[in-house]
Amino acid sequence: MSTSIEKADVVIVGSRCAGTAAAVPLARAGLKVIVVDKGGFPSDTLSTHVLVPNGVQELQFMGALDGILALGPSKSRYLTVRDGDVEIIERFRPFSGIDYALCIPRDQQDAVLVQAARDAGAEIRERTKVEQVVWRDGRAVGVRCKARDGEYEIHAELVIGADGRRSRVAGEVGAWTPYRASKNGRGFVFRYLDDPLGADAPDALEIFRADGEQVLVLPSCPAGRTLVVNMTDAAAIQAYRSDFHAQWQGMLDRNPALKARVGDATNAGKPRMTDDLTAYYRRSCGPGWVLAGDAGHFKDPTTGNGMRDALKFGRLLGEAVATSLHDPAGLDTDRLDAALRKWEAARDADTISTYHWGNRESRPGATSPLVREVLRTFVGDDRPNLSDTFNRARPVENVISPKRLVIGLVRSLRAPGADRKAILKEVWGELPMELSLRRHRLLDGFRSTRPTSTERAGWSVGTPHSAPSYRAAAVDEGLAAAAEPAA
Repeated sequence: MSTSIEKADVVIVGSRCAGTAAAVPLARAGLKVIVVDKGGFPSDTLSTHVLVPNGVQELQFMGALDGILALGPSKSRYLTVRDGDVEIIERFRPFSGIDYALCIPRDQQDAVLVQAARDAGAEIRERTKVEQVVWRDGRAVGVRCKARDGEYEIHAELVIGADGRRSRVAGEVGAWTPYRASKNGRGFVFRYLDDPLGADAPDALEIFRADGEQVLVLPSCPAGRTLVVNMTDAAAIQAYRSDFHAQWQGMLDRNPALKARVGDATNAGKPRMTDDLTAYYRRSCGPGWVLAGDAGHFKDPTTGNGMRDALKFGRLLGEAVATSLHDPAGLDTDRLDAALRKWEAARDADTISTYHWGNRESRPGATSPLVREVLRTFVGDDRPNLSDTFNRARPVENVISPKRLVIGLVRSLRAPGADRKAILKEVWGELPMELSLRRHRLLDGFRSTRPTSTERAGWSVGTPHSAPSYRAAAVDEGLAAAAEPAA
């Protein structure tokens, strides 16, 4: 029985942030783009849901921002951090004229992204499952799909896997196991609720740090709804699963400032939670294939940068591929593969600082006197500083600079009743991390496997759906017949 075959320039597996962001520039360039997704839209997915201005501008680039704003979201122009007697208030740095952050539930946001990709000219096929990547002469040349009306293959010059952490494409191309990764010490728990402050709610993304927990209060969509996220010890997630309401109330009781802010909230939504947050880098491109978004790289969600990176590097991937496929000299697969490798290297260079920051922030435990004094160096100035770490305006180590670290160290040692021995021990433990993350960012080569002190062993990304099949692509019988010599 013959296999039905369709042709496209690019086939994309997954139609959320990275997949739609890549599809838009490809379709705008006049290429035939088919995007397949096993789900339908609108639908939810586990996520922190927030985009700071650097990420919101990506919505504008892909033509989705007007549709997002039509949902009536809150716009947050400030970041606030409260940790004991430390309170930081900063205004976000603008990008492309955008000076606000957004927090949109993923069922609403992703439906708008899918529509933006369709408006650009991409074909989006929902409820279509990719079974296998198909190959010819050692090169990925398409995917085998399963839909309600049967199985078929889509053949293309490039397969983009934008299908998340559990990426089937990553498993199919033999890139499932990361070449570097780190075990996360935190899990996260979140739920939506009606903001008890209503119209008087702060125009800010708020972070409340207390008792080893980091709780985010994120004005959401529509205005008046708020997302509350607890970045807690991963070991506490099982207790949340056993008795969510008791654990949630305990979180509020341990943090009086947070309780005053959202303790009277009503109309709370369904809680979501996970402790499966290993950070990693996978080898993300090869002959005829590339991994975008969480399929290729994932960092701790406390950095608030996952969706931004998926959107930005999805767009940059689409632009790079469109240029390669539109080469006047015709398709040169070596040139395409080199462009993909260059794209991956640029993604890694842009994300590595935040990856290490996320690894350090994911260590559970209360704020130390040293860290609190470093945070205090940001107090009293509402210009973008600490917020630039979320906004990716500067590398984290340039924001939390050696100067700030020294000031924080001196202040903590001089504080009345300071445990100087414990503080110096902490410095001795943190110094290797400072040195190794700088070494990695500035000196280590592409796809370096050299360990750093910020990474923790014991990580797992689970097992792939199946071993790589390396299934041979079906033969187009029409083309094969045309190629046969005449009798």
